[in-house]
Amino acid sequence: LNTNTSINAETMSTPARPSQSSTGTGRSSRGSRRSFLEQMGPSVVCFAQEVTGEDYAAAARRRSTISTVALAAEIDTIAQDVTTPFVSKFAPGDMRQLALVAHNHMKPAMKEFITTYSDVLKKFRITGTQTTMRMCKTLWGEDDPDIEYGLTCTSGPLGGDAQIAALMCMEDLGALIFFVDPLSAHPHQADIDSLIRLSNCGNVIVCPNPTSAMSMMHTLRTALVLGSRGMIPSFFETLESPAVDEYKRQQELALAAAVAGRPVAASDKPALNTDASFFHPNTASDDDDDDDSEYDSDEGYDEFLSSLQEGQSNVKPEKKVRSSSSNLYGIKAAKPKKNSMTKKIRKLTTSLSKKVLKV
Repeated sequence: LNTNTSINAETMSTPARPSQSSTGTGRSSRGSRRSFLEQMGPSVVCFAQEVTGEDYAAAARRRSTISTVALAAEIDTIAQDVTTPFVSKFAPGDMRQLALVAHNHMKPAMKEFITTYSDVLKKFRITGTQTTMRMCKTLWGEDDPDIEYGLTCTSGPLGGDAQIAALMCMEDLGALIFFVDPLSAHPHQADIDSLIRLSNCGNVIVCPNPTSAMSMMHTLRTALVLGSRGMIPSFFETLESPAVDEYKRQQELALAAAVAGRPVAASDKPALNTDASFFHPNTASDDDDDDDSEYDSDEGYDEFLSSLQEGQSNVKPEKKVRSSSSNLYGIKAAKPKKNSMTKKIRKLTTSLSKKVLKV
């Protein structure tokens, strides 16, 4: 509908008068408009009758407001379900700390968040910057034996974000709820970037805004009620980004080259395998299986590093060896060695067949 068009009260209250038209339909444009509203359903007709004489844009805004109020009511209902008292199967000391951080303009939102989800947050060892921790202790009390507080860090610009990042490096941080102010300049922006980057390196749970934090409360509560470590693995295990494994290998190369007293040439670096079977093991062919025995250990890679230390460059690994695999969580799992007996028998049979043919 055109936003510049308004509905007349007479149009909505009385039927349209028949009029002659070239098509012979016997309907006027007003009659067509009312018929359209009736086809849309009684609720639309009632709404149109209420806003008779108003601009349609204003009516749409009011209807949007009604929808927003309804959504807010749904959010409050869900929040009440999440914040009902429950018993956790994990003690706060069994899990790593949960950090709460908020910039100055986001502190009122953080206070509202803590007040709303206190029943969930109290089940963790809460750590955070000085103002946020003072906020928690004011709302919950400092002498409650059921609440176990974590480390109280200093203010963010004075090193608080760096202290929280240090907790992550010390393997004692399971999640970070950081209400970032995206519209203000921060004197400690380098510390903020470092904290977020290390959170990604450690593959820990990060909630950078209230919406993600509210959604995470559902997951945390469910994990505590069910006693499921798999739902929140970063609270129990040291994880890492899938990119960390490759970085460590490059560091080994750089160290070996430094010990040998020369830079690592491009030809010395192991080439990435672009074969489809490397990424999809189920598509590996029989020819690829013949060489699997060469990669069951790190001997080729260790020989390459030794050659760097001795100043030799003629020994190069044919394939980058991975003795363990990393899933999306970054948990290391031992890779089972393949049985090469079948390949040996096949090679022996092929060799004997060739000799028989020659004879």
